[in-house]
Amino acid sequence: MSDLMRSRTYSNAVTDENAQVTDSSNGNKPARRAKTMAGASCVEAPRRELAEVQNWQAQASQDDTKLPVLASTQHSPASQTQPHSQEEPQRKKQKIYTSDDEQDQDTKEPQEPSVQNVASRSRLFGESLDEREEKDVCMVVEYSEDIFEHLYQRERQICSSYNYVKSKESPKYLRPSLRAILIDWLIEVHLKFQLLPETLYLAINIMDRFMAKRKVSMAKLQLLAVSSLLIAAKFEEINLPKLSQYAYITDGACTCQDIKEAEMYVLTTLNFDVGWPNPLNFLRRISKADDYDFKIRAVAKYFMEYAMCCPEFVDVIPSRISALATYCARASLGIKIRWNEASERYSGGIDPLNDLTFQTDCRTLIKEIHNPSTQLKALELKYKSRAADSVFDPAKVWCDVIVASNFEGLF
Repeated sequence: MSDLMRSRTYSNAVTDENAQVTDSSNGNKPARRAKTMAGASCVEAPRRELAEVQNWQAQASQDDTKLPVLASTQHSPASQTQPHSQEEPQRKKQKIYTSDDEQDQDTKEPQEPSVQNVASRSRLFGESLDEREEKDVCMVVEYSEDIFEHLYQRERQICSSYNYVKSKESPKYLRPSLRAILIDWLIEVHLKFQLLPETLYLAINIMDRFMAKRKVSMAKLQLLAVSSLLIAAKFEEINLPKLSQYAYITDGACTCQDIKEAEMYVLTTLNFDVGWPNPLNFLRRISKADDYDFKIRAVAKYFMEYAMCCPEFVDVIPSRISALATYCARASLGIKIRWNEASERYSGGIDPLNDLTFQTDCRTLIKEIHNPSTQLKALELKYKSRAADSVFDPAKVWCDVIVASNFEGLF
């Protein structure tokens, strides 16, 4: 039998659900293998509840480590005569994508940007910033201008039509405190499932757009929130939680059938229009002006996410929220050159010094962080953690100081 046929036969024996194993306690009598997703044997393994699983994505891949590593069909003469050592380290699994929140372990700790560095970067206007990325095929420099021109048009078409939590005369009016409770719960579930940041922002957008069109009763608010998260995860994620896990996380308030029906109703109401330009796309675009400084972007993510959860910015377009977050982040870090020609270009033409609406929104965001109109405890805990670089406390102190000084020196 050739090596290729032997490898295929061995692989089929490992992954076949109906493969038979020998029961040592009963002589040589064949016994049925316990069925698992990976085909590995886990007889009499205790079944754990969802609450006991801390990382469901890692749990889904634990069975893969039980499978033996198949040797290559091409061996050297030395490898054919000597068996493989049992202490040979297992092959490291390759990651499909890297989140913005993750840093390369081989890179050094990012240093705080100095005034001289920012001043040198401010001279890199126009096409010079794109020219440095021409060799990076992932940046698609030749199409980036057209892509973002489309996104700037798209964000105005698919944004919430009006602020339903501020228009008390509207029949779809919802108290800001109720929306804050929903979003705070979404943040907790999002952290529990360990989903991408884009998934959370898209879920908030779907929920806001739906409630701007339909009146939702108190009993159906949680169903709408979990259905919005399900739709967003299907659109953004690679590894998805199961439908039963969404139902479980609601503590019996929603069944799987309820979530499926709500999903179809939400998609029909929105005309299946889910392709929303995410604010993280514009934040990465603006970050090109400061050479992708990690510390600025970490603080900007907090301001951006708080604006997404704040009732004052329900109908504000994502590119403007990203510009607000970036400007506040630079100001809170004490960077003197907070905006330059490159920042104006890569933010879609926003000029904070001459845009009175931008200045008003910036003051509103700082006031909300200083004295919140709604409670967002899950968001605070999220950005107090080391995973988010503990940016909450410094940003909160800066907002308190700016409000106490009556916004002196902000613009």
